Amino acid sequence: MKCVHELIEHQARSAPDALALIDGGDRLTYAELDARAARWAALLARHGVRHGDTVGVHLERSTELVVTVLGVLKAGASYLILDPGFPAARLGAMATDAAVSAVVAPRGAHLTGVEAPVVHPEDAQSATPLPHGTVAVGPADRACVMFTSGSTGRPKGVAAPHEAITATLTGQDFASFGRGAVWLQCAPLSWDAFALELWGPLVNGGTCVLHPPGRPEPLVMARLIAGHGVTSMYLSASLFNVVVDEYPDALDGLRELLVGGEALSPPHVARALARRPGLRLSNGYGPVECMVFLTTHPVTPEDLRTGGPLPIGRPLAGKRLYVLDERLRPVPDGGTGELYAAGAGLAREYTGQPALTAERFVAAPSGERLYRTGDLVRRRLDGVLEHLGRADSQIKIRGFRVEPGEIETVLAGHPGVDRAAVIAHAHPAGDRQLTAYVVTRGAPAPTARELRDHARTVLPDHLVPAAFVTLDALPLTPSGKLDRAALPEPAPAAARTGDTAEAAGGTAEAAGGTADGTARTLCDLFSQVLSTPFAPDDDFFRLGGNSLLAARLAGRIRSVLGVELDIRTLFEAPTPARLAPLVDRAPAAAPPPEPATASGPLPVSDAQQRLWFLDRTGAGAAYNLPMLVRLRGTVDPDALADALADVADRHEVLRTLFGETDGVPVRRVVRGTGAKPPFAHEYVGGRELESRIEEAARRRFELGTELPVRAALFTLRERPDEHALLVLVHHIAGDGWSLRPLFRDLSQAYAARVQGRPAGFGPLAVPYAEHARRRLDRLGSPADPGSLAAVQLAYWRQRLAGLDADGPLLPRRPEAPAVPGPAAAVVVRRLDPAAHTRLVDSARRQGATLFMALHAALVTVLLRTGAGPDTAVGAPVAARASDRDVEDVVGFFVNLLVLRADASGDPTAAELLARVRDTDLGAFAHQDVPFEEVVGALGPARRPGRQPFTEVVLALQNNARAEVALPGAETGVELVRTGSARFELLVDVSETTAPDGTPGGLTLTFEYRAEALEESFVGWLAEALPQALEAAAAAPDTRLSALALPEPPRRAGAADRLAAPARTTAPAVGTPAEERVAAVWRDVLGLPRIGRHDDFFALGGNSLRAVRVAARLSTPERPVTAAQLFATPTVAALAAGLEEAAARPQPAMAPIPRRPRVPNRAQTPQTTAPHRGSRKQEDRQWTSA
Repeated sequence: MKCVHELIEHQARSAPDALALIDGGDRLTYAELDARAARWAALLARHGVRHGDTVGVHLERSTELVVTVLGVLKAGASYLILDPGFPAARLGAMATDAAVSAVVAPRGAHLTGVEAPVVHPEDAQSATPLPHGTVAVGPADRACVMFTSGSTGRPKGVAAPHEAITATLTGQDFASFGRGAVWLQCAPLSWDAFALELWGPLVNGGTCVLHPPGRPEPLVMARLIAGHGVTSMYLSASLFNVVVDEYPDALDGLRELLVGGEALSPPHVARALARRPGLRLSNGYGPVECMVFLTTHPVTPEDLRTGGPLPIGRPLAGKRLYVLDERLRPVPDGGTGELYAAGAGLAREYTGQPALTAERFVAAPSGERLYRTGDLVRRRLDGVLEHLGRADSQIKIRGFRVEPGEIETVLAGHPGVDRAAVIAHAHPAGDRQLTAYVVTRGAPAPTARELRDHARTVLPDHLVPAAFVTLDALPLTPSGKLDRAALPEPAPAAARTGDTAEAAGGTAEAAGGTADGTARTLCDLFSQVLSTPFAPDDDFFRLGGNSLLAARLAGRIRSVLGVELDIRTLFEAPTPARLAPLVDRAPAAAPPPEPATASGPLPVSDAQQRLWFLDRTGAGAAYNLPMLVRLRGTVDPDALADALADVADRHEVLRTLFGETDGVPVRRVVRGTGAKPPFAHEYVGGRELESRIEEAARRRFELGTELPVRAALFTLRERPDEHALLVLVHHIAGDGWSLRPLFRDLSQAYAARVQGRPAGFGPLAVPYAEHARRRLDRLGSPADPGSLAAVQLAYWRQRLAGLDADGPLLPRRPEAPAVPGPAAAVVVRRLDPAAHTRLVDSARRQGATLFMALHAALVTVLLRTGAGPDTAVGAPVAARASDRDVEDVVGFFVNLLVLRADASGDPTAAELLARVRDTDLGAFAHQDVPFEEVVGALGPARRPGRQPFTEVVLALQNNARAEVALPGAETGVELVRTGSARFELLVDVSETTAPDGTPGGLTLTFEYRAEALEESFVGWLAEALPQALEAAAAAPDTRLSALALPEPPRRAGAADRLAAPARTTAPAVGTPAEERVAAVWRDVLGLPRIGRHDDFFALGGNSLRAVRVAARLSTPERPVTAAQLFATPTVAALAAGLEEAAARPQPAMAPIPRRPRVPNRAQTPQTTAPHRGSRKQEDRQWTSA
């Protein structure tokens, strides 16, 4: 059995780029997590931490906390979480009891009573990582110390070894922790559930998502579950009840939910499962001494039909349970006895308390070491355990184990208290709360506020009583012991601020005061939650409120008053009077997104509209996104096909057809059997595999009749355990960012299907169509001068005024056709990490980004080719980057920007970078208006086969990699090239990051239309661009003309440039074909007269109007395409083309013409090579449009 950190090190070696940790906007791969933890281990060793020591960690829930505790384990020590929310006195006692040798804490932290040296997180950044295996650690060595309530008044430090954690969290089937599993960590840091939620996924290759610091908030949990695709989580039974009652949609999307800490409520379970029938909900039981769980039980409909308490289930693998009597003899099945635990997972000891260790960890007659749980249970005949209660006075509150004796000892330490007793009462809201009974001495008697404040100086919140009752004497049994059953029920106002209350005929001060409006409503809601009268100035927490009840109250406020209010606000303004003005200013509660239910034609997004048009103008396979997954092992094709259907069901855009109505693109959402994407399984020989992959990757989509996703599984005949899965998505339904959620969901669905269960996806936070609708609403109409669309279009009109729409003049092949085909060729160059680092550092020193440095360098080299100082390039931007609600949505969110740079006057490299920086920042600030709207507003002349302003495109790729995890199969993901170019020249730069977070190198891919550009030019460009980057970084004050760059190849004459459009006024149309064309133009363009030589685009035509014209001119026998209008944009030319086509005989089936291949010269280092469907290991994630 390995240690916790060794299992994570194994994950870092086997899957270094797999996502390990998500903390807000921070994401750590396994390699990055391991590297940062190794720095911590080195830093701790430098501060004297040795094998067997304990290190206190006084940090909030964060990435830094995780890497710190992992670093502690690597250093051979154990960690003790010193929760910043605990009283300083308690933290000091815990640190002393555990004999910590060092404490990790931020600068300025106040740690009263802690004598150990303090290590600061900032110091770890400069530490040299500690190599693996430097410190020898064994499974039996201590990994962590967790404190729980103690019956003697002293908290108990439970010391757990590595094997307790790993035995509980590996090789088990009570939950999914491996690849594809995403766990939410929201349990308090001091709980053993912290280890479940953190180490469970990390030692098994899953992903852990951290809840923000502080108490878990249901609304935040809901956003994290939806936003990050959380599959599994743990909740205490009390918090589970609150979520089901007040936030029923918070758990949507979960596959697995473990509930424990207290008795599970069957009605709440029934309601949760009724809402999410596919949810696997398990009842978990286990004390801290046995590391999270001893038993679990997946709740079944039969359990709920019986109407009794829910069973706690059977023991986990490797754990043994015994039901014994007071003499440690076995109790027959059906009888009641105390539960004892043995086997893997037991704690080592209570730190510094050998007598208590000997009392609770006992030896069985056989010599086996047992832990005495103190819980009374019954084993049914089927082996399932039922929990019946406690053999002592220990109780559970909100999931925390509470020893009343500890609280009684603290209260008795108040100078005004003679004796104290604490018990738990059921609260009307369904939870349990602590009530303290005190016998006072002297006068005046301490008030409830004074007693509560006294308790809070020592005890954490969950141990502070909610109510205080003053008695003349505590009731006793005939034997002189405390008669807890005789303690009276507290009066409703027993916790009222400033007074104790008398019970059994006593009185409590009545709540006074009046309230109006919001405050009156809040008084009612406060009263409902705490079941006690409330005045405007009454304090929620002093009258018995706690974090769980605060969550319940926030839910009531949301449903009654319709506003979003986080729990932190309740802590900051705990009275109705103080909370009322905050509620009045709070934002309205956002309604959950409603899925589209219409089945007829629906509008498309502006981004999809652009892709639809490009597809109609002959883009071929250029906008296919093919991803290849190499598989080794057992693969179930049927389960894979069903899993792909599950993914399409989750992401509506994948089961959408894109057609047209009168030339306008529309979408139709497919439901039922037609919504299942095509899936083919084929056995192929090893020699034909690559050609079959290439053929499948290049097959274009018919968007009007075919779903925009399909998959093919190729299995080798010679080796049936080797497969290649090709998943093909059209760009209209996904972008590079989409590949990660798509493959994550596919992995999750496949894992479920092979187990014979549904995928269990929840609804997306914001579906793609809803996001597109909100975006259009936000933009408004360009006709409204105050709208966002109008403001941004005004910017682009001013910014791009006078710019040549053809873009930079690039050297073209002498034999280049007027409309080059999409056949692509590429040149690839790589920059090592050292060069990458220099570029990033140089850009940062000048207040710029790496993208801006790339942009400036591209302008520099284009200037050397004679492109001129006024140069524009296109740049794709991910419109979802600022909207976390759509991070995990599959869809096309890309917009295309035009970046116009001014290189006039021979500026220095630094001056050009400053100009480019201003250009790019201005463009990014106006990126919402669609590219097609910008082009339409500028009205440039159109050229067949060319996109205005953006035939040269620069893209920087730094998305998270797509990963696949299929049970029973080893996987690896590759990109497949389609052999088609989207632009005349695409400079695609892929940025990688080293495991320690430093720059890991750049891959520059120059993709171009092979029929259009000179090979020698692109080869020169691939050499010159890296040199321009390096030269500008090394000598930013050098003028562009003085930068040392290779000489460009001799360019063709200026006549190669396309002539500017010229409108001519011609006589009226003459032939019937011309009249037919002109009539359609007049109708579409809204013009009274059209001349036979008038240019469609000069008259105000655009791409969408071109599609409308094509639709109206088409006949069933002779379809007309928008590409024909681009190629022949005058009435006379288009009519002549239509007449010529009509004169030709129509073949029964026109074969698809094959483009001539460019000779493959991949072996020569500076020449281009066609794609030929080859797979590259660059792991680029496409976002370009």
